Amino acid sequence: MQDASDLVREAVAPVEIPASPPFVVRQLVMDLAGRVLNNPKGITTENIGDYSYSLSRTSVNGMALMPAELEWLFKVLGLSSIASVHMDYGPDVLTLREHTPVGWADDEDVTWGW
Repeated sequence: MQDASDLVREAVAPVEIPASPPFVVRQLVMDLAGRVLNNPKGITTENIGDYSYSLSRTSVNGMALMPAELEWLFKVLGLSSIASVHMDYGPDVLTLREHTPVGWADDEDVTWGW
């Protein structure tokens, strides 16, 4: 249970969870710990002869918060989630190295080398 609690606290760090956390936070910690206790090996399907059994992904996620759980956690604690997308722009690093002069300073003088 402590590992699940630590994981939830880490997910929202550096924001502190109140000493008396909201119900949703307590429920997330219990759900997280329960998934690990109920299915420690993370088995998704089991077949024995004609018998077949499968679990949904939400039951198998183990010791990790699912996106919906993170969304609820952020919402309850009054946090906004943001995301960024990497976009390429301008010349790449190799091109910059090829076409940018390298210089070094000696007191007031700068020597440029190409």
